[in-house]
Amino acid sequence: MSKRAKYPKEVPIRIPKDITELYEKPVLEILLTKREAEFGEKIIKHIKKNGRLWPDEWKELTNPNNPADVKAYYNALRKLISLGLLTRGKENSIILSDEFIRKLTVLIDKVSALIR
Repeated sequence: MSKRAKYPKEVPIRIPKDITELYEKPVLEILLTKREAEFGEKIIKHIKKNGRLWPDEWKELTNPNNPADVKAYYNALRKLISLGLLTRGKENSIILSDEFIRKLTVLIDKVSALIR
């Protein structure tokens, strides 16, 4: 039996001070490291194309012989699930989720209430 995946309870988001940089920087690079953002983009594109990501399809998205790639892939996957961009579907597959949008909406409401 395989071990259950551990997801981080919090994922730090590095928001740039300069608004221009915020507009120019890809959203996944704000949420993840640059290497993880590359894998995050591959994961999301794969799910959009195929509807879901099955557990054995990770080999298509990364080089299984490169441990650094495998680690970056799984770090990206765990962070995207913790953020709420992805969620678990049927039979341990991964699907897209809009939970992150709900989290950001709550954060925006709280910030608006704080400054008004």
